[in-house]
Amino acid sequence: MRFELKVVIGFIITLSLVILMGIYTYDNNNSQLKASLWVDHTHQVLYRSEQLLSTLTDIETGQRGFCLTNNIDFLVPYSIGKQNIHPQVKFLKLLTRDNPRQYTRILKLEKLIEQKLAFSDEVVDLYKKNPQESILLITSLKGKKLMDVIRLTFGDLMSEEKMLLEQRTIENEKQIAKSNLIFIAMLAVTVLILLGLFYTIYLNLRARNRAEQELLKASKDIEDLYDNAPCGYHSLDPNGMFLQANNTLCEWLGYTKEELIGKKKIFDLMNEEGLKSFQENFPKLKEKWVIHNVQFDIVRKDKTSFPVIVNSTAIYDSNGNYLKSRTTTFDNTEQKQANDKINTLNEELEAFTYTVSHDLRSPLRSISGYAQILQEDYGQTLDDEGKRVTNVIIKSSKRLGQLIDDLLNFSQIGRKELSNNHINMHAMVEQLVNDFKEQGKTLPIEFNVHHLDDCRGDLNMIRQVWYNLLSNAIKYSQKKNSINIEIGSYVKGSESIYYIKDNGAGFDMQYVHKLFGVFQRLHRINEFEGTGVGLAIVKRIVTRHGGHVWAEGLPDLGATFYFSIPN
Repeated sequence: MRFELKVVIGFIITLSLVILMGIYTYDNNNSQLKASLWVDHTHQVLYRSEQLLSTLTDIETGQRGFCLTNNIDFLVPYSIGKQNIHPQVKFLKLLTRDNPRQYTRILKLEKLIEQKLAFSDEVVDLYKKNPQESILLITSLKGKKLMDVIRLTFGDLMSEEKMLLEQRTIENEKQIAKSNLIFIAMLAVTVLILLGLFYTIYLNLRARNRAEQELLKASKDIEDLYDNAPCGYHSLDPNGMFLQANNTLCEWLGYTKEELIGKKKIFDLMNEEGLKSFQENFPKLKEKWVIHNVQFDIVRKDKTSFPVIVNSTAIYDSNGNYLKSRTTTFDNTEQKQANDKINTLNEELEAFTYTVSHDLRSPLRSISGYAQILQEDYGQTLDDEGKRVTNVIIKSSKRLGQLIDDLLNFSQIGRKELSNNHINMHAMVEQLVNDFKEQGKTLPIEFNVHHLDDCRGDLNMIRQVWYNLLSNAIKYSQKKNSINIEIGSYVKGSESIYYIKDNGAGFDMQYVHKLFGVFQRLHRINEFEGTGVGLAIVKRIVTRHGGHVWAEGLPDLGATFYFSIPN
């Protein structure tokens, strides 16, 4: 922008100087023309004065020659001179009317010429009548004296005109010299400005050339980064035809760019399941501008397939019409293999947990049953220590039974398929709160339930989340004189956040990472009963719904548990 401004300013200055030179040249030419006209005018005055004097001389010569020779031929120049002299005087008066002094001299000459003409006519007429008397008139020197005065007046007239001619010639020469000097100076300034402009343009072109070289290098670097990135890049037109593809994607697929771009559609590289996924997501891309983490299998040139993860954005024209996609493709083989291995391990672990839990039930029932028989049938014969040991066995059996039930529940949650229902969260929580009020009539519990946003999910599983969190809040607050439990929700971004706040035992935040682990407890069993599975069940259910859980608390000042559900 600065360069363009400099060039524009330079050209404006140059153009202004050229215009000024033109104006000055035009004005100076006019001045020179006027000066030249005045010089010509002066030459005209001198020429016409000499012509008039010559005419008077012809008249006088004709008059004398006729009187001396009586030859009538001398009267021809005399007559011609008399005819021409008045127009000449008149023309000379026109030429000198701008100069009062010269005009006054012409008027004086006009009178003297009239006198001279009258004298010459008198001599000629007298000669025709009486030659002797005309000779006497000529010898009286009256005519000579008139001519002397006329010549003197002409001398003054021509002397002044010559002086004016000299002055005007000098002025004209000065004007020409001044014009040439200024023209040369302005021309030199214009040339310097143009040279400066050309130099500036040269520097800019050189800088631009360097920038183009750097841009070309950067473009090659970007092209290399695009072509050899560790992920695949491609673009598709509205019909799914490949418009662009990098080397990485081509190597994965086994095609060259020439075989792929403009020749293949994405549908040609998909199996039936992948085609179904693409047909579902491609219209979403065109409509919603972006799609994230779409997974499907893509078929190579050799007909083998591999899983990919695709992220894509749409590019539109100025009218909002879809032009092409800009897509990133990641090879999902290793991740899918790892996920499959994890899923297999989880299934095996859940199956193991389920089997162990079932296998433990039979001996556990036997232990509990025999301990109760021992207590009922032989309680009278047992000493205090025997009775205490029997009670410990029965209580531990019940706790182990509850732990087995929780493990089975935890295992079933991982295997059970989720339903997708509209859930009136407020009504669900109100019902659970009423149930807990009925069960804990002896406890001083006060529930404060705010408005809860609805959500979508598995009704029974979400109920289990609320049940576990409410049970937890009541359990860890029961040692307080009054139990205050606050329940509410709020929206943050694309999630609904739900929370349960109590004024119970709380916990130390440095151990918050242990809260939602299986069998992880932050309080001793003799302080608060439990198996350490309830919060782990909450986390598994919420995670399967696409949300997450967290908690905040302080020792003996209560705790707040949060969970989110995508809205």
